[in-house]
Amino acid sequence: MPDSANSQQDDTALPVSTLKSDSAESGASALYRAIASYELAIVIGLALIVLLTGMASYTLIDPWETHYAEVARRILESNDWVHLHAENQGFRSKPVLTFWLIAGSMRVFGIATDGGFSGELTQSDWVIFAVRLPFALFGVMGLTMIWSMLAKLVNRRVAWITFLVLLSTPFYFMVARQAITDMPMVASLMGAVACFAMAIHGENEEIRPFWKRVTAFHVFLAAAVVVVGFQLIYLFYYFGAAHPGVAKGVKLHPLAVLIPMTVLFVGWLASMMPQMPKRFRFSIRNKRQLNMLWFFLFIGITVLAKGPPGIALAGLICLLYILLTADWKLLLKLELIRGPILTALIALPWHFAMFLKDGPAWSNEYINHHMFKRFGKGVHGDTGTFDYFASQLGIGMWPWIALVPAALLGILYSARRDTQEGRVRLLFGIWAIAGFATFCASETKFHHYILPVVPALAVLVGFWLDDFLRGRHRQQALTILVAIPIVGLLARDFVGEQKQLIELSIYRYDRPWPSGEPWFVDTTTAFMGFGALFCLLMLFLSLNRLRRLTVPALLASGMAFALWAMHSYTPKAAAHWGQRALHKQYYEERSIHGVDYQYYSLRDLANDWKGRSTVEVESVLPKGFSVGQPQTIQIFVPGAGIPKDRVVLSGEVSKIGENKFWISVPEVERAKLNDLIARGSNMKPARRRPWKQVNADRMVAWQLNWHGEDFWTAGEMYGARDDAKTIFKSTNNDKFLKWLKDPERAGRTYFIVTESGRAQGLKGILPTPRAKETHEIINTSCNKFSLVRFSL
Repeated sequence: MPDSANSQQDDTALPVSTLKSDSAESGASALYRAIASYELAIVIGLALIVLLTGMASYTLIDPWETHYAEVARRILESNDWVHLHAENQGFRSKPVLTFWLIAGSMRVFGIATDGGFSGELTQSDWVIFAVRLPFALFGVMGLTMIWSMLAKLVNRRVAWITFLVLLSTPFYFMVARQAITDMPMVASLMGAVACFAMAIHGENEEIRPFWKRVTAFHVFLAAAVVVVGFQLIYLFYYFGAAHPGVAKGVKLHPLAVLIPMTVLFVGWLASMMPQMPKRFRFSIRNKRQLNMLWFFLFIGITVLAKGPPGIALAGLICLLYILLTADWKLLLKLELIRGPILTALIALPWHFAMFLKDGPAWSNEYINHHMFKRFGKGVHGDTGTFDYFASQLGIGMWPWIALVPAALLGILYSARRDTQEGRVRLLFGIWAIAGFATFCASETKFHHYILPVVPALAVLVGFWLDDFLRGRHRQQALTILVAIPIVGLLARDFVGEQKQLIELSIYRYDRPWPSGEPWFVDTTTAFMGFGALFCLLMLFLSLNRLRRLTVPALLASGMAFALWAMHSYTPKAAAHWGQRALHKQYYEERSIHGVDYQYYSLRDLANDWKGRSTVEVESVLPKGFSVGQPQTIQIFVPGAGIPKDRVVLSGEVSKIGENKFWISVPEVERAKLNDLIARGSNMKPARRRPWKQVNADRMVAWQLNWHGEDFWTAGEMYGARDDAKTIFKSTNNDKFLKWLKDPERAGRTYFIVTESGRAQGLKGILPTPRAKETHEIINTSCNKFSLVRFSL
């Protein structure tokens, strides 16, 4: 990985001093020079503070964050890190990295162990923090990689300007603080391009130890072993012991894939070891080779993050750069044997394993539908031509979009092949233009699909501002004439449609902004204020004598806007794009009636109940829940030859703890299980784990499919039994009414989460007079979703 080596052209250390002129740099104080060794730490620390602070202050946003978090929760529930599931069916639309990140983070924080107990996910902001943390860290990594490359190859001033421009770009900070697939892919692409630039432009330096005998090569080897080795080791365990077997119709044995991959990886590692005979050794001798291997490692991660887009765009950028520079000797420097092998070893193991477990159904949906059809025909989302993403870049890069036209034009005279800085400019110009054209060609469009182009445009803006500070722009009048109207018109658009910022990273764009009663969310004053400030500062760009003040002021204003958007705008908006508050209220107000079990073998029942008279139940406890309350334990054993496949035990709450309680069962009640326990003692346990769920007033999702209902209830709406399956997506109410009319539902209270426009209409279809009389909308804190309560 590239380090923060001293710039060849600029030794200034701190961001304030990096904005000084070249003459001022020579007189930089010794203090600044002494702190230079900590500059990379300052970059990382500043990015962490900006992106992590307040990240959990607003709910997960439906549908993507909650959908992906639910897939990750199912990983923890089933302890299956290969075969992805959601809503009791296979999940096939995305590769696995996003879900590994969320599941791994939740496990580290001790959240949703074994899938989570009843109500757990609604209670603590740490749930949201754990879900989003890996994606913010990827955002920090991307910023750090670009800063390091620019600081080494160009100068620290360009590096700091670009860092602040990108960090304050709405597209970047909005997506970095959400648990969606895009930031791991984009940050890894940033790392890959940075490493490519370091490899082809940097000096061919020898690799030296940075701590005792440890070198950057050892760090790279450790990363490769972690990313590849852990996958292969886990897959041997997975197919051998944890989840043996393959999908029906798949005739390939797992070992036929895993053994060749393992042999290839061992050979790949051995090829770089200095102990190997010379004819078999291709050891890493310099940083150029090492940076290229990092390039291929990052490319492999982009595939695990979001499939082909990352590797396709990175390949296109490198190919066009070689063609435009006509530097064919570069092909000899690109590690074109070991590099692609590493990328394949990172990207392919999980893909092969998922095919083995899910069969052609996965490959048809994942490859044919979500790759080829998404790009070539369009499957959902928006459509449009180049103007679609041009408008979204205006919103997503405000205010810096005002300088993008000038920055792109600047490539025509500054992207020179005879200087190192010129070649770096050319590389990022290629990234920006080729990336924009590539994503415009895709038939399926969402606002954030253009995110991979944003870092390149931010770098070009950074170069333009640096040129301005150097006095290279003699005539800024045309730039100002273009920039001020862009800033002003976009500010007007924000005032007229305040939801445009949050729509940068969501699924549907037809939700209304919560401007009416009872919410009255109004951010127009802030948008007008920042718009006026940015226009004023753009005007000052025409004054060369003020450039040393104008650029820092513009960067500071951009960061102020970013902080306002992160800590004021987004929490206000996100409350209307998520369901957490509704589910939290449900768990606090429902009544708990007991607990249900379902066993798939009498042996599992015998193991659980032999000699047992007390049951421990994990759950968020509602208001008023107390010792002595009567409880019912229902034990279902399909095929056991008992009436309704069910045994019902009566007990009472004997003890209450933090998020748990105990039910004591009298001996006369427990005796109902004696025959089943005796029969099960000689049977084999089932491979499927017993199902257990709190029996409480049910939460029902009615005419709803936004996925928040899946995650916040920890999958309780998709229970193992029909009475616990409480999601009714269809607008045809036949199944919903049939479920309500079951005699066992009588006398219970029910909570309904639905879209706000449907909440009042529910009353008209309820099947009993009492249900209609007790129908009550109890939570309207969100303008999209409402919580309803009634009793049958």
